[in-house]
Amino acid sequence: MVPPFRIDCLNRRYVQASELRIDLSGLEPDLYRVLAVQNFWIEDRNPDLSEVLAGVFLARRRADGAWEEPENWPVECRTLGTLGYLDTRQPGRPSLSP
Repeated sequence: MVPPFRIDCLNRRYVQASELRIDLSGLEPDLYRVLAVQNFWIEDRNPDLSEVLAGVFLARRRADGAWEEPENWPVECRTLGTLGYLDTRQPGRPSLSP
């Protein structure tokens, strides 16, 4: 679960107004970095052009030790900031931590 958030960046407000629930069952057990992203695929009908919808990207650490970045994938989004970390290596219910 990712709680609602707001990030002020690049002279805009990036918001996710509702809680996001992500199905983690398909993820490999690992440590993930939870990133807020500007997602260019989302249709944003808000007439306030200073406020933009935000999305979430789960980044896994690559074999070379670097984190995956959404800009490296064909998902057309830009990183805004790190929301926290998700450790799915422990049995039970994973949680988001700062």
